[in-house]
Amino acid sequence: MIDKSMTVNELLRSYPQVQALLEKYYIDYCCGGHRTLEEVAKEHGFDLNEFLEEVRILITKLNKGA
Repeated sequence: MIDKSMTVNELLRSYPQVQALLEKYYIDYCCGGHRTLEEVAKEHGFDLNEFLEEVRILITKLNKGA
């Protein structure tokens, strides 16, 4: 399950297809991959719930073959 307590690395390992989305939000998944999604959202000033929804939508589309 995807939630705010996941680290960036956990998200990327579980769902490598989110790499472009991480880049869209300027999320460092290399050196900063140990941080939680909540920490990253606070640091970058974006809405965490919107980001998580985008991740879920992307994964759902890819799982359906869209």
